[in-house]
Amino acid sequence: MKRRDFLKLTGGSLALASVPTWARSINPNRRLVVFLLEGGLDGLSALVPKAEGALESHRESLLPTSLLDLNSHWALDPSLRNTHKLMLSQDILGVHATSFPYTKRSHFEGQNFIQGAGKAPFTESTGWIGRGLDLVNYGGRAMSLDTPLLLRGTTSIDNYYPAHVKGAYNPSSDLLKRIHSGLSEQWQTTNEKLIARVTKNTYQSNDRSPNALAREAGKALSQKDGPIAALIRLGGYDTHAGQGSRLGSKLTELDLCISSLKDSLGEAWDNTTFITLTEFGRTVKVNGSSGSDHGYGTCMFIGGGAVNGGAVLADWPGLAKSDLFERRDLMATLDSRSLCAAALEHTLGLEHDEIAERVFFEPNLKRVTDRIYL
Repeated sequence: MKRRDFLKLTGGSLALASVPTWARSINPNRRLVVFLLEGGLDGLSALVPKAEGALESHRESLLPTSLLDLNSHWALDPSLRNTHKLMLSQDILGVHATSFPYTKRSHFEGQNFIQGAGKAPFTESTGWIGRGLDLVNYGGRAMSLDTPLLLRGTTSIDNYYPAHVKGAYNPSSDLLKRIHSGLSEQWQTTNEKLIARVTKNTYQSNDRSPNALAREAGKALSQKDGPIAALIRLGGYDTHAGQGSRLGSKLTELDLCISSLKDSLGEAWDNTTFITLTEFGRTVKVNGSSGSDHGYGTCMFIGGGAVNGGAVLADWPGLAKSDLFERRDLMATLDSRSLCAAALEHTLGLEHDEIAERVFFEPNLKRVTDRIYL
């Protein structure tokens, strides 16, 4: 396959963050969802560059017997049936040969880095979504047992978790006791409404499966004054051994989550962006245990009603040994931070330059917003 820039096509946990009504410049109807795929997604198996001549020689035993074709160059793993339909209907964009600029292949560091997005792992106490929300005067809340780094901003975030969720623990049965008395009456009113809304309309089931979490996230996000952002964590992508069936199961789980999110969002799908993130990709060559090891470049999916889908965005580096990162991994040619910046720009109405400098601390970060959104 030739290098090309843009090809047109012929268990888990959940955290939610809301934004107050006085936030600056924000479109109150837009929403952002991040699927955090923990373990390191094998992008070459999920979004397959089937026209790549070297693919079969590197990983014949990892290739499924059938693929879901997108065009003559690209195909999806057969577990991604709903994703395939949504790509063909131009609701999802595939992105390949991408990664955050992290190459040390540590889960611990990598998962911190893709959330904190600082100069290096563990250099930031805030996350890139949290910093973006700070720029629109966000003083919001995250719904989780703890505050996920991705949603954490410099503004104080009150955390809570509905006490009637199976397995949940909250040391205070009266959530309003957690509001500091010095906060404004307007903020307290917003806070009370959020608590009432989410506890009444969300998490009424004891089902803690990722699919159920995605469905409940969609219900909460679809409300007129609902949360603006959600993080859904899906583990199990560290496929060192027996990758075929293990990865197929995980991709089926992700596929159902995406479908459930879309269905539960209803009309709000048109104003929602979802992205998938993972700490790194995996080795190009199959290992001795019918799996793959920690790598570098991988793929992402970006979806939603406003996304210019039905395509694969890739500056394809090739899979010849001389093209690989350290002669073993798919080279990343597109910085994943550019894709995250585009999602923030669209969702929050911020300028790219401000996001690049104040959220990702990289003034020269490439802008790709116009290639992702209609």
